Amino acid sequence: MPRDIPLERLRNIGIMAHIDAGKTTCAERMLVLAGVLHRAGEVHHGDTALDYRPDERRRGITIGAAATHFLWTPTVGPREAQRHRVNLVDTPGHVDFTVEVERSLRVLDGAVCVLDAARGVEPQTETVWRQANRHRVPRVVFVNKVDKPGADFARCLVSLRERLGARPVAVQWPWVEHGEVRGVVDLLRAEALVWDDAAGRSYHREAVPEALRGAVTAAREALLEACAELDPGLTDRYLAQGGGALSPEELTLALRRATLAGSVVPVLCGSALKNRGVHPLLDAVCDWLPSPLDLPPVEGRDPKDDTAARRPAEDDAPVCALAFKVTHRRGAGAHVYVRVYAGTLRTGKEVLDMTRGKTLRVGRILEVHADDYREVSEAPTGAIVALLGMKNVRTGTTLCDPKRPLLLEAIDLPRPVVELALEPCTHEDEARLQAGLACMTLEDPSLQVGVDPETASTVLRGMGELHLEVVVERLREDHHAHVRTGAPKVAWRETLRGPGEVSYRHIKQEGGSGQFACVTLRAAPSARGEGFVFTDRTRGGVIPREFVPAVERGVAAALERGAKGHPMVDVSVELLDGEAHSQDSSAVAFEAAGFFAFRELCERCGCRTLEPIMAVEAVTPEPYLGEVLGSLQARRGTIRDVTASDTDRVVQADVPLARLFGYVTDLRGRTQGRASASLRFSHYAACD
Repeated sequence: MPRDIPLERLRNIGIMAHIDAGKTTCAERMLVLAGVLHRAGEVHHGDTALDYRPDERRRGITIGAAATHFLWTPTVGPREAQRHRVNLVDTPGHVDFTVEVERSLRVLDGAVCVLDAARGVEPQTETVWRQANRHRVPRVVFVNKVDKPGADFARCLVSLRERLGARPVAVQWPWVEHGEVRGVVDLLRAEALVWDDAAGRSYHREAVPEALRGAVTAAREALLEACAELDPGLTDRYLAQGGGALSPEELTLALRRATLAGSVVPVLCGSALKNRGVHPLLDAVCDWLPSPLDLPPVEGRDPKDDTAARRPAEDDAPVCALAFKVTHRRGAGAHVYVRVYAGTLRTGKEVLDMTRGKTLRVGRILEVHADDYREVSEAPTGAIVALLGMKNVRTGTTLCDPKRPLLLEAIDLPRPVVELALEPCTHEDEARLQAGLACMTLEDPSLQVGVDPETASTVLRGMGELHLEVVVERLREDHHAHVRTGAPKVAWRETLRGPGEVSYRHIKQEGGSGQFACVTLRAAPSARGEGFVFTDRTRGGVIPREFVPAVERGVAAALERGAKGHPMVDVSVELLDGEAHSQDSSAVAFEAAGFFAFRELCERCGCRTLEPIMAVEAVTPEPYLGEVLGSLQARRGTIRDVTASDTDRVVQADVPLARLFGYVTDLRGRTQGRASASLRFSHYAACD
């Protein structure tokens, strides 16, 4: 894949949204307009190119992030007639598969957030928006389904501002008549775009219709004010001469600078299913989302001295790439998806696996289009490709030049909240089950496998009921492992009840070299979500520097086991003092001392059980509001808000996960199928 497009015209983007907002439909239309597909597939028909897995087509949802690429040449604006390469990742919208969004956003430069025009910002929109904030990913918003009953573009702008804390700037306004999308109004040029064909391949410009003049004038004035405010170079001219002095090209460049800085979010609109609005959305991706050169050089740690180091986005720099996804295909082995941040990956080149400290040789390099691949000889800076022949490479692994190592920040993975007991049906299924689980946990790091100490059965932990249901289906279909399953259970957590301090002396002498380690620990519960924080406060070398990490490992192992068998979270531990022996002290001894010291602390301080709390958003017609509220309160739910949405009511509540199994089915039964609900993990709370 030699460099055929300049790096400044490369866009690595993802599409993210709440489930059923139209992400995959939008992506399919992009591929048709770019000439990659002859015909767009439909999610409801189960024939889309990007939802290619059988379980995705059967359920009509995206489960795994799918990568593709295409070329696009903008037709208007400052980038007119400049051919761009777009690497696109279509991400899932269901909360159970949020790890796919997390690891995709970790390696992408920009994103398109799709909203349902009738729903605005929904619960999973908030989740993916926070993920994009954490990775500092610039975004544009596409308000889809503007022809849907109840659609309200202006209300979507308000929800972006109020629920996400964003500063949305409308650059288009919908033109809908009698439930049909006539076109959209380009606010930069104050012209209406009207499509000439059903496929949405071409459009013409005409005057803004009289019925929209008032709304368009107000929206354009807000756009001009935002550009003038955010770009000092335009402020004086705007104040002196008004908006007429600012050209569309100047406004486009001003919006680009503000979008890259995260100051504003341009908002476009249309109906992807009707092929309206996708064409200008592609132009917007090229105009306002960043290339690798628009972002700071990738930063990591130099393993030689643990100092911060940067690597420029240049093809001839030392190679540095991050593995963000692993899949397995029958007969082809593992496909390791990587984003190349610097340098050029070439077939046969040696790279260092920073996780295992092993040198690997690059086998085949594949250019990806969903489940179709094309072999290439090299992958330059900015490329997103799949590698074959990279055994045991895991998600989050840095692959770099062995002579110039650089460790990139790992991918932050969510912890599972639901667990399921699995039991193989036959002796043959036992081996298939273990092999299948080993393969699937490599693919999906949000899955965890353990053993129930009481029953010795295999325990599978995941992000939700649907997540585990999909895994069990894949075990049966892909790995031919037939299993019986128990009822889903909550994955509990623990934390300390209060602060405490303990000194522990570990002495073991059984012939030969002994073990000696003495540590003094102080621990306390920390704020929810802070995790495990370890601080070394020893002075004067009472514990040699090389043994301090061993103490931390011992404490971490005790945290994972917990006092009552559940992992402990949100605990801060300080190493205050200690003692070492010149001959008998070792890393093993100090790791054991840290483990048993913290176990003793748990007995002294006492532990509190934590349960996962889910944020529930239920949308119900007005007549069923009382039934929905009563059902949530009966499940120990706390009602946070009830708002009106046309004829519906939107109820937001916090409910313990333990009381939510089967809730969606129960809700539909209570409301004759007219209410819907979405759930996402919110936080852990004490459950005494």
